[in-house]
Amino acid sequence: MRKSFRKAIIITLCSIMLISMTAGAKDQVYQYENKYLWKVPTSSFTWDVYRCLADHHKAMGGTSVDGTPFDIEDFIDSPLGESLVTSTKNFILYPDELGEEEYAYWESLGIRKEMHDAYNVKWKWATFTPEEAYLPENADKKYPVVFVYHGGNNPIYVTEGYGYAQLVAEKGFICVIPWNNSAGTVNGEEGLALDSEIDRIMEVLRAEYPIDESRIYGSGYSLGGRSTVREVIKHPNMFASVAVGGHNLGGIRQGEKGYTFSQEEWDAIKETPILQLEGANEMRVKLPYGYGVTGSEATTALNRWFKINGIDRYVTLEGCQEIVDNTTDPVQRKIGLEADALYTQYYDNAAYYTADFLNEDGVNMIKIINVEGMIHWMAPSMARVAYDFMSQYARDTETGELIVLNQDAKPQLEKTDIVYNTVGTFVQDYTAEARKGDTITITLKASDDVLGYAIKLKDGSLLPVSASSSLSDDGFVDWTLTTSSAKSFSHARLSPTGEPGSS
Repeated sequence: MRKSFRKAIIITLCSIMLISMTAGAKDQVYQYENKYLWKVPTSSFTWDVYRCLADHHKAMGGTSVDGTPFDIEDFIDSPLGESLVTSTKNFILYPDELGEEEYAYWESLGIRKEMHDAYNVKWKWATFTPEEAYLPENADKKYPVVFVYHGGNNPIYVTEGYGYAQLVAEKGFICVIPWNNSAGTVNGEEGLALDSEIDRIMEVLRAEYPIDESRIYGSGYSLGGRSTVREVIKHPNMFASVAVGGHNLGGIRQGEKGYTFSQEEWDAIKETPILQLEGANEMRVKLPYGYGVTGSEATTALNRWFKINGIDRYVTLEGCQEIVDNTTDPVQRKIGLEADALYTQYYDNAAYYTADFLNEDGVNMIKIINVEGMIHWMAPSMARVAYDFMSQYARDTETGELIVLNQDAKPQLEKTDIVYNTVGTFVQDYTAEARKGDTITITLKASDDVLGYAIKLKDGSLLPVSASSSLSDDGFVDWTLTTSSAKSFSHARLSPTGEPGSS
């Protein structure tokens, strides 16, 4: 179901790199095409008062257990920040999740997005299917399903940016993003509404999509991570494996006493491999165990998962604290647990401190990862690691027994080289959206050898620009540009005066 995108003025501003050192500024900057998106005002943050992604994600960060503070500007200037903001591009630029630009983006990736019950906020859900699934030669092919649950009060639109949906065509699975009603209460019990939702959704998937019911996976972050655990408990033979982020593994809030699951419900769960992903700079549930993931609820939940997955281990809060305080292993210090394997992976140039726990047959049933510098959010590399883990398993649809497909996922153990730009004019795009005739104000930084800017449309015409500038404490020049147009247009380019661009 689609709606036409309203006419708007969209200005893209591109400044050109001039190799000109500026006194007082950093001599190296990590630049990327979508960096400007961090500061673009957006109306999509309907659940709170945040003005832009940088404003929102600043609140999602906190000091790590080892005392490393979170700095939003450093995070923006990193490959991890690039990955996160790039996957969130649609949510920032296109307020209409049913708009033409939104659908065109997914089509360009070879993915078909479909909205279901689109105009019912608490019933709607989205599917992302590889376009190849609709080819005649693939008529008999079945695809795994990944349910992705959003965080508390987040719209499902933002969940598209977690990174799972972008993997659909590459990895060959169907991504399902439902509205997660566990933010509220039903009959006095939190989280039960989603149980009926998943049953309703599964009926549609069985009837209309080529799903492989032996390979159904669940994943979520924050409240979505809690919901993932709850769904495994309520549907103990459905999920082949799951990934939980930004939350403990108990299916309840830390310290929550109002609703817990019975021992019988826990005992009904058959072997279910589980991945726990946390950011070292989370503002909430951090690792290591014993300090970041605090309280007996966390260790009790982990012990339950050890038992579920046939792992002969038992941990205590005090034991985790002793490990962190005394170990000489840097990875173990980040996890707070003894493990069968401890190692560091690197994705988006960030360290993924990893612990693997094996059952008696040597199968990796639990993986715990602490992501260096990461906040209370999902980055696409986290989704990739999660899918690589989950996709190693299937479940017999008749007996419910776990099937190990392979254990061949190879960790990336070396950092990749990243490119830093010599400081000159910032290379950036900037998109502003306004109705015809509206005044648009744009702010940006440039090196001091830029004398002015021009905005040129596709038809060659120039927009009138009123500009002011001032030298900033960081050694760059802060520019404020004001422009408007008497006609609607779809794209324009801003360039330093003397080299006006076009598009």
